[in-house]
Amino acid sequence: MSASPADLPEFLPFKLDLVGRRVLWLRLSADQRAEAAFLDDRALPANPEGGWMPLASLPPADAQAARHADAIFHIGHCGSTLLSRVLGAWPQVQGLREPLPLRTLAEAWPQLGRPESRLSGDEAPQLLRALWSNWSRALPPQTRSVVKATSGCNGLIAPLLAACADARAVLLDMPLRPYLATLLKSPASVLDAASAAGERLRDLQARGHAADAALHALSLPQQCAMGWLAERVRFAAHAHGEYAARVLRVDFETLLAQPEASLQRVAAHLDLEAQGVSRALASPAWGRYSKAQTHGYGADDRAHDLALAMQRHASEIAEGVAWVEAAVRREPSLAQAVAG
Repeated sequence: MSASPADLPEFLPFKLDLVGRRVLWLRLSADQRAEAAFLDDRALPANPEGGWMPLASLPPADAQAARHADAIFHIGHCGSTLLSRVLGAWPQVQGLREPLPLRTLAEAWPQLGRPESRLSGDEAPQLLRALWSNWSRALPPQTRSVVKATSGCNGLIAPLLAACADARAVLLDMPLRPYLATLLKSPASVLDAASAAGERLRDLQARGHAADAALHALSLPQQCAMGWLAERVRFAAHAHGEYAARVLRVDFETLLAQPEASLQRVAAHLDLEAQGVSRALASPAWGRYSKAQTHGYGADDRAHDLALAMQRHASEIAEGVAWVEAAVRREPSLAQAVAG
């Protein structure tokens, strides 16, 4: 590259290598960004333009976007891609979905303060802020960004809000039964949730709950249910914690049932023009599969699939629900988080 990525907003930090202490910069057009459901190898263009550069190639946060991107954090498989695409109905909004370096940071964060950590306690938030500031740079005519994180990045909610004082976050989840049904109809989704279960259990126990739970003793449906509970507890803590004013909880079932009212809340939280809600309601994203826009998939399709999954996986869903109900009986303080 002949110019620094700091001067070229069309380049994004696409991958982060903490062992080699380098970052991969990749040029992505506005259309490529809008199309990508995931900013990982699936988003690579046929002839990618970019290259690896030292971490120092990330300019200081203050040298980048004037306004930090807002965020969508979520429990996984709960409509976050749909919400991200619908927010694209506001012409000033650039949607970036699941940038890989954020996942790399989320995996590294629990190691901070330990001898094996590849980032110091001071360096990690600086790196997070520098990356986030770069993702905040929108390509004209767009003027701002909303970044959807991977579901395994929820440990970064507080660090992000601390590092970027003007960033706001939407926390998206859904009730337990449809969540379990959504996962269980797809073995890949179950594996995804189970892969996140370890971090979720650590967070749940760090908040003083489920002290006797052990991942090896839980079946896959129980691991999925435990992860749901852990995220409900985490989201509730953020919604009533230090950054409560910059956090909005959204329920996906409510978003589908009451889209106008839900989008009005989201628009107000993210400081988007209220008149944009009508455009968002008319977005074609509502009738397409969010991760592959060429496939039609509307509310009726989802309802049919969900009802079928509820029937086919009734015993596994009951197993997961029973685990959560038993946890609430042991710890009545969990009831509020379960109720949402």
